[in-house]
Amino acid sequence: MEHFKKVIYDSYISKHNKSLYGEMSLARIDAYSPVLQHYYGRHLPANKSARILDIGCGDGNFVYFMQKRGYTNAMGIDVSQEQIDKGTQMGISNLRCGDLINFLSTTNETFDFVVAKDVIEHFTRNEVFEILPLIAKVLKPGGGFLMQVPNGQGFFHTSIFYGDYTHEMAYTGSSIRQVMLNTGFSDVKCYPTGPVPIGIKGLVRSVLWKFFVFRLKFWKMIETGSPAGIFTQNIIGVAEK
Repeated sequence: MEHFKKVIYDSYISKHNKSLYGEMSLARIDAYSPVLQHYYGRHLPANKSARILDIGCGDGNFVYFMQKRGYTNAMGIDVSQEQIDKGTQMGISNLRCGDLINFLSTTNETFDFVVAKDVIEHFTRNEVFEILPLIAKVLKPGGGFLMQVPNGQGFFHTSIFYGDYTHEMAYTGSSIRQVMLNTGFSDVKCYPTGPVPIGIKGLVRSVLWKFFVFRLKFWKMIETGSPAGIFTQNIIGVAEK
């Protein structure tokens, strides 16, 4: 790992996340759970006993979200000891500190589903072509993989991509399919992460965003002949082994 990344990851909460999001707590995760459910719930396995690995889990907020929904075999790993300590202090179980490449390379464990939410963008192209085959290796046949990354086609993606000094890559639906199909996955689908229509404010934002996307697609069709695209800041890619 490059020196600057180690320095940043060692204090990721105290010198990055805390200034952006404030102090994390289980109550805050619970309050945000409807948003997590909207974005990711439909992609999780139907079987609540499925073995799920969240790589780059941070403080374990998504592991906690899954555990609260009955996924008894959800676990997470992150290279930042500070983040793992925070999650453990909050009472989140099944969190490990470790390098994900080393873990995926050496583990004998297999999983039904792997999550990499806001993780893959921290790695170079060559590293991604090392990591994704390792993810495919630990997945059971027919297992699923979900990754969320900055969307290079997103209208406001620069605030996400350049908002973290350790980011290496932004992606689009096309490049997500390209990298996944070449690293052991199939049936790749991509999804936006726009405003969540929960509550009056959420409903208004969702309607206005749909209108804005309609205009973006109109101008894109004029330039390229096709309105296709995903324009949110982040993009979710889901695939099968």
